[in-house]
Amino acid sequence: MSEMYDPKEVLAIENADGVRITLITVGPEAAKAMLSTYHVDYRKYRRSYGEGLARDMAAGNWIFDGSPIRTDRNENLIDGSHRLNGVVISGTTQQFLHVSRLPVGAYDTIDTGLARNYADSLRRRGYKNANMRTALVKLIERWENGKSLGDTKRLTMSEIEAIHDKHVDSISRALSLSVGSVSRSNLPGALLAFSWWLLSEHDSLKAKMFMTQFVEGENIRKGMPAYALRSRLYDMQETGAPRNEYMYLVLRAWKAFCDGEEQYRIQLPTGLITREMLDEMMPR
Repeated sequence: MSEMYDPKEVLAIENADGVRITLITVGPEAAKAMLSTYHVDYRKYRRSYGEGLARDMAAGNWIFDGSPIRTDRNENLIDGSHRLNGVVISGTTQQFLHVSRLPVGAYDTIDTGLARNYADSLRRRGYKNANMRTALVKLIERWENGKSLGDTKRLTMSEIEAIHDKHVDSISRALSLSVGSVSRSNLPGALLAFSWWLLSEHDSLKAKMFMTQFVEGENIRKGMPAYALRSRLYDMQETGAPRNEYMYLVLRAWKAFCDGEEQYRIQLPTGLITREMLDEMMPR
């Protein structure tokens, strides 16, 4: 495949079986050529993942980590299709290790291990409650970008990292206030932490009062928004609900609290709860 990269930028190592390791520079046209050899029955292309890699590449956030592009002895691509699609979509040029002339059966052993995720990265850096922290970061990203809290678009590691680093102090505080009190709230852990984070961003003093009433359930009575919220979530504990529905209830109670209104029951509207409906619940 020497026509697919600049030979001047190649470092080559070859073992006794003829397997060759090279450092290659790949642009959009070279990536297309390599992708043309990818067998249709191999791993299905996941568009959201490929587009995420392209966003990283276009933003200059792509990190060369040594993960190779692999081809077999018949010059068919067997690993790296998402990264190469990222090159094509982003229109950038990237460097990769290229392991070529692998046995045809090598495909069956690739990517069978347990993949690392952002929570693993957080643990490595000493953060506690890494799974809950990751879930909270994703909810913040959706909120800041006007998305539904149930949005399933995949984020890249660098995109998650950017949100985490932007809000690291407020994220840590929200988690410290949430961990250990999830069972008392009947609210999923990440949403409890997100509620602390979001309401504190709006008004930290009122948020502390409201959330403490809601979580602890002490010194409250019927007619208080925190009481109404606790009662509604208690009734839902067996069935659960989508994230937007949970947050609609939280924000309805929060709005009544901020407006100084009594609230005895919180009802969900008929039909799908949209992000716009959540925005309308935020006090002005």
